[in-house]
Amino acid sequence: MAPGSGSEAFRQAAAGFGEALAALGRHGPGALEVRRADAVGARVACAEDHHWIDAALVPVGGPPPPDDDAALPHCLWAESGRRLEGRTELRELAMPVMTLDLREAPDADGAVEQVPIGEIGAVNDRAYGGDQLGRLIAALPPGVGFAHGVRAADGRLVSVAASLDLGSDTSVQWVATDPAHRRQGLGTLVMRRLLHEARRRGRETASLQASPDGLPLYERLGFTTVGELRPHVRVHRAR
Repeated sequence: MAPGSGSEAFRQAAAGFGEALAALGRHGPGALEVRRADAVGARVACAEDHHWIDAALVPVGGPPPPDDDAALPHCLWAESGRRLEGRTELRELAMPVMTLDLREAPDADGAVEQVPIGEIGAVNDRAYGGDQLGRLIAALPPGVGFAHGVRAADGRLVSVAASLDLGSDTSVQWVATDPAHRRQGLGTLVMRRLLHEARRRGRETASLQASPDGLPLYERLGFTTVGELRPHVRVHRAR
């Protein structure tokens, strides 16, 4: 089977998302890693209503977690069509899961540099609002993954992305561009460099979970959709 094809590609790509969440839980201040057969992610008390931070992945094809398990985070992400007892599915926030065969990745160009992964959190906060994610990313040690970015004339990072290697795949996470520097092609430059370096490290595929804003960029780079993850949030029962 060719790299990046079929349901195995979806399973591997989804697993990368879970590992990125778990890294935030393992290293972030006030956070706890969640690692069990039925969930991989993070408990983050300061972001207990945030679907992409206080969250965990239900492994594709794995056993469902217990109904309303208090040890689990606010949000559980699971493949489309999965029902999780005691939780409400938010279909409108579904994320396409995408993969790319790195043999087909575009060549890198532009003034993109490798940067410490902890430095990209501030750009994510400026891009998406709030300060919860930035603090968690800032605590990530260098060995967690690989980050790349473009700087403005004043030396400040303005467009960034990171990747975490998982087997033959690299999981692309925390892609962000400062609002004041969008529509300049910087995200494309950063992604091309990130994919080029992943290929040099011997990765065969890249995977990611696309936001509506990021989807056109990823499609232009050659990523294709292999599945969908949907968030399931805890139902608050009256006492």
